[in-house]
Amino acid sequence: MGNAGGRCGSEFASLKSGSFFLVEERYPEFTYEMFGEHVADGKYGLVITRDFPPEVRRKHALPVCQILWVTNLVGPDNISPTSIGLLLSRVITFFEKNHPAVVVLDGVEHLISQNSFDRIMQFIHQLRDMVLVSGGTVIMPLDSRILEEKQLALLERNLEVIVPSPRLSGRKFVFELEDGMLKVMNENAR
Repeated sequence: MGNAGGRCGSEFASLKSGSFFLVEERYPEFTYEMFGEHVADGKYGLVITRDFPPEVRRKHALPVCQILWVTNLVGPDNISPTSIGLLLSRVITFFEKNHPAVVVLDGVEHLISQNSFDRIMQFIHQLRDMVLVSGGTVIMPLDSRILEEKQLALLERNLEVIVPSPRLSGRKFVFELEDGMLKVMNENAR
């Protein structure tokens, strides 16, 4: 587990550690671009996904990283969608053993459908606290259409929100922190 991520250079170095990002997008393309750049920048990576891991790795050209599959099938890197305590334990262990680390939590919509919003909100709060203490980063894509307005407001209040511009989709991104605001720019616009 300690050597799960690759190490090289990147444009995403300006993102601060100890952050939990909520990326509001229908398809997690921006999320995986952001993740790949974090791992290329030297962070150890973990992906938690509802989708079949070999397909996720191929589709997003993922660097070397660990993938946990949220499924009811039994396997060493598989976790039941209702085993939230076990999922939290695996993520905490990953952060404890890997510094610096970045985690993608893809498929939170499925976790909500298999549990309850309140239970997943508790999980997110615990994970956010761990991120703050460990200095790690979590990137959580979410299709906000599945939530009620109040639920989305609770998430947005507690997490750092990124809403990618549709015109930027499929391109390289540069992040800068300016006056406490996270700016997302097209790499070619610099």
